[in-house]
Amino acid sequence: MSSSSGSTKWFPNGSIKTELFRYPTATALLLDYELVQSVKPLSTGVFIMNLFMQMASPIITTTCTINEFQWPLTKDTPVIRIGKHTFVFCIPGVVFAFQFTGVTEEVNFMQEIIGVFMNYGQYKEHGVGIDEDNPLFWSVAQPLAESKAHDMLLQLGHQPGRSRFSLLCHNSCSTRATRLSATTKIVTKAITSGTLLPAHISIKGGGTNDDDESQNPYSASPSIEVFTCLVDALEISWLVSGGMLPSTRTHHMQRLRSTHDPPACNKIWKLNEIGLEAFLKGLDSTSEREADDEVVLLPVPPPTYKGKEKRK
Repeated sequence: MSSSSGSTKWFPNGSIKTELFRYPTATALLLDYELVQSVKPLSTGVFIMNLFMQMASPIITTTCTINEFQWPLTKDTPVIRIGKHTFVFCIPGVVFAFQFTGVTEEVNFMQEIIGVFMNYGQYKEHGVGIDEDNPLFWSVAQPLAESKAHDMLLQLGHQPGRSRFSLLCHNSCSTRATRLSATTKIVTKAITSGTLLPAHISIKGGGTNDDDESQNPYSASPSIEVFTCLVDALEISWLVSGGMLPSTRTHHMQRLRSTHDPPACNKIWKLNEIGLEAFLKGLDSTSEREADDEVVLLPVPPPTYKGKEKRK
């Protein structure tokens, strides 16, 4: 049975974490961008959706978790329902799905989970013409789901397909999924510990600018770039350390900057230059300690920046 108990945890800095949804059995699957398409298991366990709010700044962050695998739910990345209990998440550089099993209270369950996806993500339904219990489901569904995912990513201003820093066997899709999970945990830890400061973020969209105050102080959702920029930075560092990119770090890090605009009528927050630099300092030591391309251990949280954001 699903649950939206709304249990809330308060942290010493005033940040809060509220459970939006819980279901006991779900499986996450990687839809791998390879010459031969494949579906690989990522994690199986309890599915939990949490909402993080920080009292010090007008931002929220929503995450999904299956066992130890965690990823963000944002207003500028698609969530596509392709089966009765199967959903696809489309994040630049990696596409993965998850399936719920043993659903009994069908109507209440679907109303509840779809409602959360509509509130905090870009939700669409896209039938693939085959039942998810059919053994051939993924062979039919994967190319159709990826095509729809690419269309939606382009509409939202993202570049679909493999990571631009994927080279030969390095920075694979499975590694990117692992790093995405780790960076999601870092960002939420920074929120709840208070090391993510107002000086680290900028808020765009929704008819506001950085100097405006919203009537709803917690209406700014993260851009997916909060997370993918950090993953990109790890991929760059890996290629530089392996001699596959010139060691001109400043040049490569400039490629992390983006002019990506938020979806219409949505207010999003991103890491500004101060915030990105603070997080990248925390990632530096990580790239030096990576033992292989498939295992990434990240520090938590990023260092606190004591300065003030410059006003334009």
